[in-house]
Amino acid sequence: MVEIQTLIDQSIEAVDKKDALALRTISANALTEAAVVGHRELILMALVDYALSKILSKIHYQEIDEKFYGKITDEFKKARPGPKEETLKHLEVIEDLVIKLDEKEGRFEDNVIEKAQIKKAANLYEKGFSLRRASEMTGADPVRVLEYVGGSKIHEFRSPGKNAERLETAREVFG
Repeated sequence: MVEIQTLIDQSIEAVDKKDALALRTISANALTEAAVVGHRELILMALVDYALSKILSKIHYQEIDEKFYGKITDEFKKARPGPKEETLKHLEVIEDLVIKLDEKEGRFEDNVIEKAQIKKAANLYEKGFSLRRASEMTGADPVRVLEYVGGSKIHEFRSPGKNAERLETAREVFG
């Protein structure tokens, strides 16, 4: 099990280095951990790290003032030593900072946190969570999650196995 403090430390380092890939990896690790223990702060960690990775990877965000990243790092540092409620409070501040930035600099109607909610809910759904539970955990709209999943390859077979073999046989028989 990965401790939230470790994920926070990794996030601070990734933001300092402006490493979008590292943030995406941390987000995935936080989501996996959240799937096991269900803690809200891990879900929020997954969402904000994913959103930050998107911000760092988009060209139209490249000119963002360094103060933004400084505020993000400060909030991560404040979240590190505290009890669960304090950690959650500082992660919510980061979420608000990201939303405000995206309202100002974003190019789409949906903000980057809403996109993260949908993406992470789809990931939980892929892991076997019900659509309702995955949506509740991330705050995503279930209809939007279904639209995302339907437009992706999440629902397709990933590895050959008994079901895949049966499907292939059916395709051969029925054309």
